[in-house]
Amino acid sequence: MIARLDTWWTVGVASFAQDNGYDEAEVPRELIGYVTASVTDIKALDDAEGWAYDGGLTRLRVGDGQVHMALGFRLEVDREAWAAVRGLHPRAGVREDFAAHIARELISLPSVCETDAVMTARYATGHGQVRRTWTWEDRHPNHRTT
Repeated sequence: MIARLDTWWTVGVASFAQDNGYDEAEVPRELIGYVTASVTDIKALDDAEGWAYDGGLTRLRVGDGQVHMALGFRLEVDREAWAAVRGLHPRAGVREDFAAHIARELISLPSVCETDAVMTARYATGHGQVRRTWTWEDRHPNHRTT
């Protein structure tokens, strides 16, 4: 099974630098490298012997203290293997679960999770396109601000 996952990110330069010990000038390069390298380490993808190909950096802009980047990925996995790893019936919503799970894992990466990152993902489900945005609040639903 093949899926395309397109992602658009907005991450505060200071937020990523402080949380990960980088100089602010290093943030764009380190952020891009981290996300693209980490996608192949996602546990469920590895367990199902799937693969994520870097679809390329399609946009990068740094301004107003934020990195704005667009990254695309070509995801491949055996349908039955993915269903087994995720506990799904092989004919029920496997494609949507595949892309959605990888997107959730990307925005939850340890070096991104505690930053102010916002990511929008777009992927096909077999029944059309889905577009979903995750914010800090989505990653920390039980956090209360006072």
